[in-house]
Amino acid sequence: MKYWFETEDAERFGLVAASVLAHLKYWIDRNTSAGEEPCMTQGMKEMNQYLPFLTVPQIKTALKKLEEAGAIYRQPNGFDRRHTYCLGTESSYRRDENVSSKGANCPIEGTELSHVHIETNTSKRTRESAREDLQYQRPTEQEVVEYLVDIGGADLAPDLGPAFYNYYEANGWVVNGTPIAKWKPKARQWLSNERNRQSNDRRKGFNPKGFTPDGLKDFIANG
Repeated sequence: MKYWFETEDAERFGLVAASVLAHLKYWIDRNTSAGEEPCMTQGMKEMNQYLPFLTVPQIKTALKKLEEAGAIYRQPNGFDRRHTYCLGTESSYRRDENVSSKGANCPIEGTELSHVHIETNTSKRTRESAREDLQYQRPTEQEVVEYLVDIGGADLAPDLGPAFYNYYEANGWVVNGTPIAKWKPKARQWLSNERNRQSNDRRKGFNPKGFTPDGLKDFIANG
């Protein structure tokens, strides 16, 4: 995945804040293009999924810095703990909205969106695919099976892969209300859990009298 930000923003706010600002501009641009308000609503943990190279505390500090510098302002959302972020200051936005000599659709100075560019490995998306962003790492069942094979689970992949896929597909690839950002670690955990379960089952059911000599040697050698 590639991330782009304005060098002017990096010089003014620093690399971390410039990365967060580019993320905000990208989503605000998309919302505006879709006919929505020129703002975006996301929690810091959600932003962390799109900016995995930054920690949540770094994102929090960057947002505070951008707000204090007048680059953005935020609005509360009632019982929703997430904030809505808009470019510029609230007063400048209202002034631009009501009495702008440049026209109602002119962006606030210093917050233009025309140079914002965030490119992902899914290429350019259209408006109609906007809702697919929360699904950007959803694998297919075959991809899950192939991944389990790649990490040494070839014997379990034919059954464990579909079970893993069907479980998370049924839950919308969401855990505790948060979209799954990376499914591969969870697949590895499923494989590990299954290995442990089978090992425990074998220990519970171990009976030397039930083995042939060759079978017993194989069990001792390979578990």
